[in-house]
Amino acid sequence: MFFFIIINVVVAGKLENKRVWWRGDSGLRDGSEENLDLSKGMYDAGDHMKFGFPLAFTATVLSWAILEYGGRMDAVKQLHYALDSLKWITDYLVNAHPFPEVLYIQVNYLLQLCAIVPTAFSLLLRNIIVF
Repeated sequence: MFFFIIINVVVAGKLENKRVWWRGDSGLRDGSEENLDLSKGMYDAGDHMKFGFPLAFTATVLSWAILEYGGRMDAVKQLHYALDSLKWITDYLVNAHPFPEVLYIQVNYLLQLCAIVPTAFSLLLRNIIVF
């Protein structure tokens, strides 16, 4: 139960279910310069940065936990929070990959879009564009 409250502390975007009273909406314009909605997702370490790869790892582990322990989560009425958190992450990740050759891997509070990389791993290091 505590885990899903912690996730609600680091979420970005227009908050639909405020489970943490002092959290407000944030990052609502993320991606707007490129006509994308990158407002969802989760911040990394409280620094107003959204990193795609650690977030994808979080989604993977959360998915695995739901598969393994979903029945137990449901028994204590936490499964819907887990599923909501997973959907929040995947909505962001899907929006961060608008074209086959584009993946937004880092979104910053101050610099709306920090890096774009092609999805082909072989081109990953040489084609980073920093705004």
